Amino acid sequence: MGFLKDLLIGGTAYKAYKGTKRPGVMAPPGITMLGMEHEGWGSKWRIHYVEDKNRNVKKSFTITPGTTGRTSGRYQWKFQWY
Repeated sequence: MGFLKDLLIGGTAYKAYKGTKRPGVMAPPGITMLGMEHEGWGSKWRIHYVEDKNRNVKKSFTITPGTTGRTSGRYQWKFQWY
């Protein structure tokens, strides 16, 4: 029973490590990135930011692995997964 328990815990830890690969985020000019937040057990990341011209409105969006770019209005974001 002890071996099975260790195997299960090891598999869960590996899955959690594999799902936490952080993306590299290149914010466009005119944007201040406030931070990134890992969501759930998967590989989703929520990006929090503000526009420099309207700093009192905080915005966010979610990305998943495979996402390499995003256009939001006139701003173009780029992402690199490591």
